[in-house]
Amino acid sequence: MKSFFINNTNPTIGPGIFGYRLGKELSTQGNEFTTSSPDNNICIIQGNYIEGARNILRLDGLYFDSENPDCDTLNAPIFECYKKFDHIVFQSKFSRNMYEAFTGVKRPNTIINNGISKSFKEGAIDIRTDHPLMKQFKKICIASATWRRHKRLEEIIDAFRLPSLSDVLLIVLGGKDYEPLKNSRTFVPPSNVLLMPMLELNEIASWYCAADAMIHICMFDNCPNSVIEALSCGVPVLTSHNGGTRELIERWSGLTIKLEDDYRTGETYPYYSPPEIDIGNLSAGILNVLKIGKGFKRPDLDIENIAKRYLEVMK
Repeated sequence: MKSFFINNTNPTIGPGIFGYRLGKELSTQGNEFTTSSPDNNICIIQGNYIEGARNILRLDGLYFDSENPDCDTLNAPIFECYKKFDHIVFQSKFSRNMYEAFTGVKRPNTIINNGISKSFKEGAIDIRTDHPLMKQFKKICIASATWRRHKRLEEIIDAFRLPSLSDVLLIVLGGKDYEPLKNSRTFVPPSNVLLMPMLELNEIASWYCAADAMIHICMFDNCPNSVIEALSCGVPVLTSHNGGTRELIERWSGLTIKLEDDYRTGETYPYYSPPEIDIGNLSAGILNVLKIGKGFKRPDLDIENIAKRYLEVMK
């Protein structure tokens, strides 16, 4: 048995969602969560170094928005932890390369992607057969994120305005998170786009399982939980050729699409002002990912296996 502490287990935000899932699984495997002198101190993004413990820093992204003058200030405490902690866990090679480029420092590290419980998919029910809108379409796509501008929801919806996707339904999960986009420009989704209200976690798997493909074209995500969730349900994913998400997409579980120029690691970038893209190219990519077929298995994403990899890093 190993004792551990995780500093972020808030199940309502991305890093905390994974922290919660990891902590729960480590406890299930017989390890002890404690706030008093843990053997292993696992901090997500940043946290306090504990003398006598093995201090493991699990890193996400960093601040490199060229339009944000505060990036250096925001990065400073993260970089301090990066240089001090005993071992770094990155979500992706992209994340590791970014930290090494921006700090000029290489640290002992392991790459471990996010994971999710097998019970996530097991709780799904069939909502497609009798859904009044779903049964009108032969193919269904899904998009799910905390919808901020760089996630490109507007571009995804624009692709479904084209005749080439008129017989494909797009389901958008995110609830209140896409409300601000309605004020950014004329935002009247076509009839083949369904904007869902906020769902409970135990409802989401049913919607993933109803879909034939997922669309996630954010340039710079490292390892999004929503993509892990879709892949765990056997749903192929279309994603950007930039960033870390593409590392989750194996040949038989998704496709990458080049919608913008290659990002050069270590450069700042107008993060929330993504370049315009060819919507026709995106439409073609969506049609291609729909040809892959669903139902594959990704045991490498099971939180049980992810926790075992963390235990190899822990003392």
